[in-house]
Amino acid sequence: MIAKRRDTKGRVLREGEVQRPDGKYMFRYSDSSGVRRTIYSWKLVETDATPAGKKNGPSLREQERQIQRDLDDRIRTVDAVNTSVDDLFEQYMDLRWDLKETTRNNYTLLYTKHVKDVLGSRKIGAVRSSDIKRLYTNMVKKDNLKISTVRGTHSILYQMFEIAVMDDVIRKNPTVNVMKMLKKTMGSEQDKRHALTEEEQERFISFVYASKDFARWAPLFTVLLGTGMRIGEALGLRWSDCDFKNNTISVNHALLYKPGDNGKYEYRISPPKTRAGVREIPMLDEVRDTLKSLYKRRPKTDFSVDGMKGFIFLNNTGKVFTPASVYDAMQRVRDAYNREEYYNAKQEKRDPVLLPKFSAHILRHTFCTRYCENEPNLKIVQEVMGHKSIRTTMDVYNEATELKKRESMSALQGKIKVAS
Repeated sequence: MIAKRRDTKGRVLREGEVQRPDGKYMFRYSDSSGVRRTIYSWKLVETDATPAGKKNGPSLREQERQIQRDLDDRIRTVDAVNTSVDDLFEQYMDLRWDLKETTRNNYTLLYTKHVKDVLGSRKIGAVRSSDIKRLYTNMVKKDNLKISTVRGTHSILYQMFEIAVMDDVIRKNPTVNVMKMLKKTMGSEQDKRHALTEEEQERFISFVYASKDFARWAPLFTVLLGTGMRIGEALGLRWSDCDFKNNTISVNHALLYKPGDNGKYEYRISPPKTRAGVREIPMLDEVRDTLKSLYKRRPKTDFSVDGMKGFIFLNNTGKVFTPASVYDAMQRVRDAYNREEYYNAKQEKRDPVLLPKFSAHILRHTFCTRYCENEPNLKIVQEVMGHKSIRTTMDVYNEATELKKRESMSALQGKIKVAS
């Protein structure tokens, strides 16, 4: 009868288990592909003490149980050990052939800027939910990024790791429920975009038109507030897209200013965000008059992007404004207005009416809100806005009508007798 192998403590070792002369345990097994593998530990079972000066870690038997579980479930553990997060991102991008160039560039930018240096070299089998939560928390707290940026990053990571789960490379997706945990921990709700109120909208546009410093931006702001176009759609607007006879604007493309494959920023033409983005927008009188006035004094320029010419909103160099320059201009307008309003309010001994921080998207949201306040047919609003889903339109409608309901009740206050 063959004597059973034992360790230095007299414990019987199982098949495949060995204790080396230096006291370290090892276990040999065949992985799911039939390749021989070896694992090591200074401990046979969890209750063993790690020898002084040696690195602590899971015991040999703990690792064996996990290996057997993975073998039973056909989890490709070896691939998880050999595949980095960077590798997984490349695999994911190769599979997403359906992505538009702009979306692909955005994904690459988000990953490179926020994930690569933190988790890129980490093996996917070693990534835990706590690592993902730490990444998201630092993005918000240390880098002062918006929750929307974290959500965008989370969307990419979730899809990447989900592919690894479906391919049986890892057992669980480490990103699952992390966003929910983050919101609960930090007390942050999904960032809500609030439209400008009617008073804020009027104060903003009146200030711009009256200002020598910002008057050149007034036509663009009028078009944004009067059409609800996305910033890329507005900046890509050409004279050939404007039908002054029928008073309509054709939205059929967007102008982008993004990094190319070489990393340098460049102008590009992109189709609308969704099929619903291709649409005709009726012109308000103010929008038509503003555009006609611009047309009369349009400058001569050879500026073109992907063969397109005749762009409307040009800077002093004859090129189209970039989204970043528009955003910066809005912040300068807001700061200048608020300084002036604060001074005037102090002189007049009243509370100042200040403008909140806003963006081109807020102006789009503001137009949609005003439209919802005056148009009960949400299908029409959806078509003009280019919303892919009616739910998006309904969200704006519900917020707009809720505000109007409160205003209506306030107006009713004291006008009817409801108590003695």
